[in-house]
Amino acid sequence: MTLQILNQGLVSEDALWEAVLTDFGVPRLKVARGYFSNLVQEDVPLLVEAFKYWQNYVEYMLIVGENQFTGEKIPLAVKCSKRGNDVFARRLDKKLSFLNQYSDIKFFDVSDFDKGKKVYARLLWVTLTYDSKRCSLREAWRNCMKEFNLWITNLRNRWGRIGALRFIMPFPGKEGKAYAYPHFHVVLLFEDVEFTVFPHMEKDGEGKLGLVFRIEEKDELHEQGKWHSHIDVKAISSMNGVLNYCRKYAQNQCYGDSDEAILNSAMLWLFRKQTYSLSGGFRKAFSEFIVPMQVSKVSVQKTLDGKEIPGWVWSFLGIFSASELGIEDPHVWVASISEDLANKLVESRVRRYG
Repeated sequence: MTLQILNQGLVSEDALWEAVLTDFGVPRLKVARGYFSNLVQEDVPLLVEAFKYWQNYVEYMLIVGENQFTGEKIPLAVKCSKRGNDVFARRLDKKLSFLNQYSDIKFFDVSDFDKGKKVYARLLWVTLTYDSKRCSLREAWRNCMKEFNLWITNLRNRWGRIGALRFIMPFPGKEGKAYAYPHFHVVLLFEDVEFTVFPHMEKDGEGKLGLVFRIEEKDELHEQGKWHSHIDVKAISSMNGVLNYCRKYAQNQCYGDSDEAILNSAMLWLFRKQTYSLSGGFRKAFSEFIVPMQVSKVSVQKTLDGKEIPGWVWSFLGIFSASELGIEDPHVWVASISEDLANKLVESRVRRYG
């Protein structure tokens, strides 16, 4: 395997294998967590390459279906979802797709500020940064979720019911002091209070001047939340705004082969963090757009997409690499496997691990 970081001589091939491979030559998170147990910024490039090796090591769930009526058996290989790969991307898009149904909803418009009345917002976009001087990189990732939960609890203690759509990501930029430290992007939906909005012209991260909506109560929000580092707060004028933020900070950085997407996936992989979290309060506010699950008296197995499989019972046989299964195209999601090969793979696994 050719890796850019190896070609540049930044790390040795032996170090890469030690950082991610088991004694059986298989890349596993458990090995990486042991190797990077005291992760520092200088180790991040090696971590990224270890993650890429794991991600690009294509694996499949081997399952066998047996027809309850005919006894027919069908072994299938189903591609595993791994952070940032194509299966992961499709699932993430599907889970967040419910937001698309609100794209035409507007809460306020720039013209509202010319009418001589107050403009209010319940929906905010908040960025919580992380001061790298507070603690080590490892400690920041270990503590950040506890700190986030304390922050939003503080807000709820004053302003009541708040739904949250949260994304956690590492800081990009290898030259920065906060490189790879966690930060949060959060959509907050306040059910019991509104904030006063004002328009403001300012430059974005690329230096482009544009109109941004801010809230007058930003200092109050910062003080009540007691977040230890800098925060940024914007009012969201429409559901299309929510979609734009989510596309920019989630879907465009949680999968794909960009440097930021790979760094994001690698850090979340190592520290076992959720790509995103949607609180029950947020879901409840949009409940009319979410189909409730119905309880059935009949037990029927379903596909990964929730479709029923009548007459078939499926059993999980294990995880196997594409090479073991003879699958040459890594873009194949589902493949039929012969019963003989399935039996041989399971038997060899039993002999290997006892």
